Amino acid sequence: MREEKNYKEAGKKLDIESSKSKVSIENQNSKFSSLKSHSSFLRILLWDIDGTLMSSSVHGAFKKYFAPVMEKIYGSSGKLADLQVSGMTDTQIFYESLKDEGFTPEQILGAMEKLLPIFKRAMSDVIEKTEKPYQLKPGVREILATTAENPRFLNALLTGNLSVAAEIKLRYFDLWKYFEGAPNIFGEVSHERRELGLAAVKTVGKFVGARLKPEQFIVIGDTPNDIAAARAFGARMISVATGSKHSREELAKFKPDVLLDDLSDTEKVLHILETL
Repeated sequence: MREEKNYKEAGKKLDIESSKSKVSIENQNSKFSSLKSHSSFLRILLWDIDGTLMSSSVHGAFKKYFAPVMEKIYGSSGKLADLQVSGMTDTQIFYESLKDEGFTPEQILGAMEKLLPIFKRAMSDVIEKTEKPYQLKPGVREILATTAENPRFLNALLTGNLSVAAEIKLRYFDLWKYFEGAPNIFGEVSHERRELGLAAVKTVGKFVGARLKPEQFIVIGDTPNDIAAARAFGARMISVATGSKHSREELAKFKPDVLLDDLSDTEKVLHILETL
């Protein structure tokens, strides 16, 4: 498996892509253009990021850039320092930190246009100064590469990360190419994770140009909140016990359709995706 790139090489200049990535994106766009013709055959793979595709190497490191951004945009970081955030969307983190100060979800979301470029710069600065800030989960690169080449699957993100955060994280491992141009759902859509799944149905359906059935969607995530999001719109659910907060035994209590230790067995995971 290829070692992760140094951040300065892989993520510092987000507008610069390697020629290899450009070829991959062109292939992805070609695949996108033919989706409607086989929409009933299609399976939409909705990927969580944190704990599923990758994880932070430093516990709580996100607070180093969340706090100054919140103070600049909202005037306070509220209860951020003491907040337990597993499974929360980024906008929910903002809201839960600030609700005691009178902020509403609408006020949080209403500041996104101003917040996003500031957040991107602050996060980039912190990540650039951190040695190996992220760890890639087992089998992730292989299953994304495999499904990207299979016409039956459409990879997209269903993540509580803000769009700029998702891109920074995935570019670090050269994985953004599998999601660029896809009908991704990010944290700025809603502060409630369950609403992200409902938004995915509309967004993906419009992207494909066809009405899709709930069972054509497969959510892959590592928390009970991911399971709840899948159930909210009738999607299939694959839970992976690769997150730091929820054990296999705990996830099993929420009855996902499939429960895996990780994604390391590409052939097994692909078979599950094809038959679920």
